[in-house]
Amino acid sequence: MPPIVRLAGYNVDAELLSDTLDILRRLDDLSKSVGSGSSASDLRAAIEGLGEELRNRIDFDSFTPETVSAAYARISRDPSHVTELRRSARFAVARARKSNENIIFGLGHASVAEHAVFNFDISHLSRLSTEELQYHRLQSFTEKSQRYITIGEEYVVPSEIAGSPSETEFRTVVGELFSAYSKILRDLHKHHQPDDTTDLSKTELRDIENRAKEDARYLLPLACMTQMGMTVNARNLEHLLWELSDHPLSELRDLGQALHKAVGRMAPSLVKYITRGAFPRENRARIAELLGSASDAPPSEIEFFTGPSIRVVHFDDTAEQRVAEAFAFSSGRRDNGGKVASDGKFWKAVFNGLSPHDSLYREFETARASFEIEMSATCYAQFKRHRLMTQIVQEYDLQYAAVVPPAIEELGQGEVFRTAVKSATDSAAKLSRVNSLAWPYLITNSHVKRVLIDLNARELNHLVRLRSDAHAQWEIQEVANQMLELLKDKWPNILALTCGKDRFDKTYSSYFR
Repeated sequence: MPPIVRLAGYNVDAELLSDTLDILRRLDDLSKSVGSGSSASDLRAAIEGLGEELRNRIDFDSFTPETVSAAYARISRDPSHVTELRRSARFAVARARKSNENIIFGLGHASVAEHAVFNFDISHLSRLSTEELQYHRLQSFTEKSQRYITIGEEYVVPSEIAGSPSETEFRTVVGELFSAYSKILRDLHKHHQPDDTTDLSKTELRDIENRAKEDARYLLPLACMTQMGMTVNARNLEHLLWELSDHPLSELRDLGQALHKAVGRMAPSLVKYITRGAFPRENRARIAELLGSASDAPPSEIEFFTGPSIRVVHFDDTAEQRVAEAFAFSSGRRDNGGKVASDGKFWKAVFNGLSPHDSLYREFETARASFEIEMSATCYAQFKRHRLMTQIVQEYDLQYAAVVPPAIEELGQGEVFRTAVKSATDSAAKLSRVNSLAWPYLITNSHVKRVLIDLNARELNHLVRLRSDAHAQWEIQEVANQMLELLKDKWPNILALTCGKDRFDKTYSSYFR
């Protein structure tokens, strides 16, 4: 089954909504008056009056975000008040659409399309394709969590193998993974639950259940179905459709077509160019050929890790001076930054009054570092949500590695877990010789994803605040903690208050003591 996309919502002019609601309320009041003594002729006259008012006040074609973008596009060249520009666009939708096309595609002012925003229900999408979809930066997603929801046996059979001799083995392997998931989930739940649960609250019982789901999900395949809500503006939607139009996986090409179909009639003047040329996908293939094969031969058998692996690739050894100089610049004292970079009073002034919910100043963005991280697909599913940092990802490697959650080893189910992952890996390797596109669907959430990231100190602080917190999943806690430890002695002042939210108040008090 291809992905299912439904347009869930979009922005329209607020006055249009207000006028519509006003008429609907009056119509509702009128319906309540039936049988209360009003004559049929009076009711008919009132209804005809409302109908006439509806036609005069509301253009039905104006229920589109195009009127808002067209009105805002005219602000730079039309001296009329912005509210009047919106009203004008509402009653001239054809003109608004023509204006959008001229300004966005003729003059190249694509930012106008950012004023139109769409919400989508997306379902029947694999976790493999979700990685590609959520790799794109400027969309918003809320996805079904495998950490909080028990997953049923719902999965995608890629069209690349559907109906082929490989489909039977594919379904068999996926079924075995779901069976192993269900068994380990039950065993983990018993492992975490005390013998006497009488005094436990509903919240505590739910937390125990979620701890079991958190680790059992490492056995789920990337073929597993998910669903999400996505919010995106028209400009970024068009860019996303470019990316999906020539993707090697048919599931992602189908997703792009479904997204376009959902908005095509709603906003034809905003989302227009949805295919692209050979660049960049074909170019990447040529780059790979020029780089040659990997210098390090992969191990002959999959390795199992107990957690993520991180190393610093690069860090700015002048970071604290650069941040201090940035503060000097924004304060109009360009030459004073170097003098205060090592002054504790200066940094205490910078952090004074900071709360666990405040962002650091933009000056912290002048300090940068790069890391190479090896983490499970489970961990990457959370890490990829930090989309504003630079993330360069590798494809999954069949012979490389997988992560075994420590709780599964403690349970004594490590061998069962490894056997299931090895079986899936062997089947994926076999499938890769038949179809070079479909085998990643058999990769499990435990398989390792390699990611090269580049981020600034402000982004690192945000990542650690969320992911070092005690409520975060254990593996991404380890990732955030290791990143912080690798840099803390190099940037002691910049990272003085970088910690999980649960430890912020204690860290702040200690720093200012």
